[in-house]
Amino acid sequence: MKMTVYFDGAFWAALVEWQSGKTYLVYRHVFGKEPKNHEVWNFIHQDLQGLMTRQERLIGQVSSSAIIPKKKKRTNPKRMQREISKSKNQPVLSTKAQLELQKTHEALKKERKTDKRQRKEEEKANKFARKQAKRHQKHCGH
Repeated sequence: MKMTVYFDGAFWAALVEWQSGKTYLVYRHVFGKEPKNHEVWNFIHQDLQGLMTRQERLIGQVSSSAIIPKKKKRTNPKRMQREISKSKNQPVLSTKAQLELQKTHEALKKERKTDKRQRKEEEKANKFARKQAKRHQKHCGH
């Protein structure tokens, strides 16, 4: 495991890199202002283990979803040309750590999206139940 604390221009951050089995994992933690020694020590001893297990779980979800092949829809040639030109103009990610950070960011985004969808469904069910209860209460009379 390797941890690098650096200043990215606006905030102090720590980049933690480790090998878990055959997978290479990366986590970026933002401290904000310049961290004191005890803050870094507390991060290592209190928060780091939980974050590492979370990253491993996320990577496990990404790799299991990558096993199922998806049918590729045929794209319009003009759209394909636009996507190619757009990808040419994007900056190339230079390091392995940046690629891994991008993967974990996408996995977190997917996880947040599913959690939000589930919360919305639960809220909709609760709202319907309240509405039904109110309707039954009105129907009962005085």
